[in-house]
Amino acid sequence: MERERKIQILKDIVNIDSTNGHEEQVANYLQKLFAEYGIESEKVQYDVDRASLVSEIGSNDGKVLAFSGHMDVVDAGDVSKWKFPPFEATEHEGKIYGRGATDMKSGLAAMVIAMIELHEEKQKLNGKIKLLATVGEEVGELGAEQLTQKGYADDLDGLIIGEPSGHRIVYAHKGSINYTVKSTGKMRI
Repeated sequence: MERERKIQILKDIVNIDSTNGHEEQVANYLQKLFAEYGIESEKVQYDVDRASLVSEIGSNDGKVLAFSGHMDVVDAGDVSKWKFPPFEATEHEGKIYGRGATDMKSGLAAMVIAMIELHEEKQKLNGKIKLLATVGEEVGELGAEQLTQKGYADDLDGLIIGEPSGHRIVYAHKGSINYTVKSTGKMRI
């Protein structure tokens, strides 16, 4: 794939206003893009105007590595304070500006492009690469939870998340846990 095409893919998804609750247009765009290259994908509906996207390449005779990223962005706020329009990807001094360009549409575009290029080059994979493009990460990780509950993550042997990391490459993570503690009793002072 030519460099200009890769940049255009990123610009196209930055141009889509996928403010939390409106991610399906990104899923539609990516599904159409995959189809252009002969790669099947499945939309997993979360709600009206909200769908995650799952796609995979490779074979069933090996391990499964997943690429995961979210399609939602936080609200642009007061757009008059933006140097460039938030939903018009703008190239300036070698960088692309727009809502979600860093968090995390560039990571999502890179994962999709990598899958397309591997497929195009007919690379024999000893296993599968699976894309899990999710809704609702900015508020509650809703899409990741739904895909997990529906079994889309059951076969994963590894997971790469293209989330920004302060412009550093992070090769390991200790993990995280979210929990709620409920307690009953009397408070003593």
